[in-house]
Amino acid sequence: MKKMFWICGLLLLLTACGQREEAVEGNLILTNYAAGSISHVTVEYDGGSASSEEAVSDTQLCAFTLPEGEDRAYTVSFETAEGNTVSGNFTDDFTGGNTVYLRADQEDGVWRLEYDEVS
Repeated sequence: MKKMFWICGLLLLLTACGQREEAVEGNLILTNYAAGSISHVTVEYDGGSASSEEAVSDTQLCAFTLPEGEDRAYTVSFETAEGNTVSGNFTDDFTGGNTVYLRADQEDGVWRLEYDEVS
């Protein structure tokens, strides 16, 4: 009986660790606030690009690290579950540890990509 108690406790501990959210690293963070998932998130900037093909569901994050630079122009794009591509052009300061937060959202069937307000 004592062994069964310890085995159940260990299984619960391992399950909780697997569901723990890990810290997000990057200076460009995109959060999907829509009920539908997005995928194939790509960031293109002068001198390079970064991408992730993984699906990003409701309130999940996708993080990228852009090289430091003032007034860095970049384009973010992603694919919706319906197969459409949404993109937006931005210019931001990525110096001194600055982090930029963007949001993907869908309202009345229309997808938006814009800056996210971080509290």
